Amino acid sequence: MFKNFIKLLSFLTPYQSQIVLGLILSFLVAILNSFSLTFFIPLFDALGNKEDEFTIQFSEKERQLMQKIIYQFLVQSFNPIQIYEYLEKSEKQPELLIVPEAPKKINKTLANRYLYYINKTSLRDFKFLEKLQIQYVIRLKLNINLLGYSSFRIVFYSAIIIFTIYLIKIFLLLLSIQLIAKNGYKAIRDIRSLMYKKLKELPLHYFYKEKTGYLMSRIINDVETLAPVISSNLRDSITNFFYLITHIGLLIYLNYKLFLISLLTIPLVLFPMLFIISKIGKSTHRSQNLLAELSSIFTEFLSGIKTIRVFGLETEFSNRLKNKNQRFIWRSFKEIFYIKMGPNLIELTSVIYTLGIIFLGVYYIDYTNFTGGEFFTFLLITLFIIRPVIQLSSMLGKIKQASAIFEKILEFLNVENDVKNPKQPVILKPFRDSIVFRNVFFRYPNTEQYVLQNISFEVKKGQTIAIVGESGSGKSTLMDLLIRFFDPTEGEILIDNINIKNFSIEDHRSRFGIVQQDTFLFFGTIKDNIAYGSLNYSMKDIEKVARLAYAHHFITKLPEGYETIIGERGINLSGGEKQRIAIARALYYNPEILIFDEATSALDTKSEYYLQKALQRLLINRTTFIIAHRLSTIEKSDIIIVLHKGRIIEIGNHKTLMKKDSYYAKLQKISREIAK
Repeated sequence: MFKNFIKLLSFLTPYQSQIVLGLILSFLVAILNSFSLTFFIPLFDALGNKEDEFTIQFSEKERQLMQKIIYQFLVQSFNPIQIYEYLEKSEKQPELLIVPEAPKKINKTLANRYLYYINKTSLRDFKFLEKLQIQYVIRLKLNINLLGYSSFRIVFYSAIIIFTIYLIKIFLLLLSIQLIAKNGYKAIRDIRSLMYKKLKELPLHYFYKEKTGYLMSRIINDVETLAPVISSNLRDSITNFFYLITHIGLLIYLNYKLFLISLLTIPLVLFPMLFIISKIGKSTHRSQNLLAELSSIFTEFLSGIKTIRVFGLETEFSNRLKNKNQRFIWRSFKEIFYIKMGPNLIELTSVIYTLGIIFLGVYYIDYTNFTGGEFFTFLLITLFIIRPVIQLSSMLGKIKQASAIFEKILEFLNVENDVKNPKQPVILKPFRDSIVFRNVFFRYPNTEQYVLQNISFEVKKGQTIAIVGESGSGKSTLMDLLIRFFDPTEGEILIDNINIKNFSIEDHRSRFGIVQQDTFLFFGTIKDNIAYGSLNYSMKDIEKVARLAYAHHFITKLPEGYETIIGERGINLSGGEKQRIAIARALYYNPEILIFDEATSALDTKSEYYLQKALQRLLINRTTFIIAHRLSTIEKSDIIIVLHKGRIIEIGNHKTLMKKDSYYAKLQKISREIAK
């Protein structure tokens, strides 16, 4: 559980200086809070006190320390003869040199003299804890007694001091929130950015086997669930931890015996939460998976809305959604139930714990070593630290929840990328000579069957290459290798005698313009889709490529022309219109190499005729690969490559291949019969 959470916290490393400062401030907040609670001792002791001047009580340990200070004062200030003379002078007031035993109180006169001794005495021979007790407890009590204030003034000034410290504590607390919680959200931003970067680098086969809804859920829902855990919840837990260690120290000082007895009951307080934590982890894991499945169903519904309506699948999708939604709601309820139940169980056991402390207080209060004010302060601190204990226990559940979620994120981030950038990429230069496939074999990761086998051919710059074959013969995969969506399992692909693996992926892909069979358009205007990604686009260039793609004619007939908003994925356009816009988009960037993957499959005969005429002018001196089932569209290609079961079985131009009784000739015959 904690291993994954520590990995999650590692994302805070870039902000460690601010985090450390926030930790220091959180510790100061805890110190100030414990310091302010000590002022409740005189406040509670003063309540109901009828004396004219309030005097706070000293314990036997504190009186022993004051006596030790007096001895040290005499030894450090006088020689033996002077000590004897000083003692003779003080015979009438022996309490000036001998601290009176309890329950006699230290009045104003004695307090003044004892403060004088402390100020004049070196504490080098005292232990560290004794020094702390002298400086921050005994001195404070002596100053209170020296004031000689009435009980009312003691209560009033104690309240003023407590309130002032509280204001300072609030200010430091807000600063710590700024430094820790804010940087926690920055870490979440970094995680989401890293996931998006990974998403861009993932191999295509990962998207083939992973549902889109799951990916969306990981990046959006899962990461958002982590946000409070390493920001606000983390800051609260750090402060609560500091509260515990500082306030427990104060409890030990006030009465270590009562604290040790109360400590034995801590398992009673925490045991219910340990049980709940295991339940939270299981519920979180299951609810996150169900949420991902819900996202997947919605994504499928939105992407395939036309198909769903055509085949009347609304009821089926509704039933699937209803089933998953019901399971998700029930699992989410159980998760929230366990998260809320834990603190409530602790609160119940904490009440029993508090009542036990009150019962024990009756036995331990002696108004000397443990006064009423110290007991009520002890009880107040006990009640105060119950909340940090509850929150820290609850944080354990959240850590388990976050660890389960982050484990899924790590699985995503650790997916191996088959296509990688070289350590020292070759500088990209304009395409000058040729593209060579040399003994290329390819099979998809984690499969045994080769999709392409022993592919070898050469293409010169400016040539048009057609790739034909039945479905599944490897035509699109061949182009995927050229663009480096995948890398060959064996063999190599060269551009101008340089292996394409030696170029950076981004530079290499910038050579290509591609129009796919499955056209994808973005939500926005037609103009924006054609010039997508270009900040300084030209309407003149947009219209030019639209004319070349035979799209200008239908665009101008739309209500707002090039400013017409098309729906998501271009749902407001026909298949042929979408493909012509996609062709215009590919042409807009004037790529060195064009790839048409069944780009004309959705065009009618007339549109295809005009598009072919336009492309004939455009493709002059431009290297173009065309994958087509309509063999009439590739007859003028310089090279025709015929694929069958992943192998090249024929290669040549249209005339050469038609002269012999070839596989290509048979495909042409079938294509023409279908066209009739």
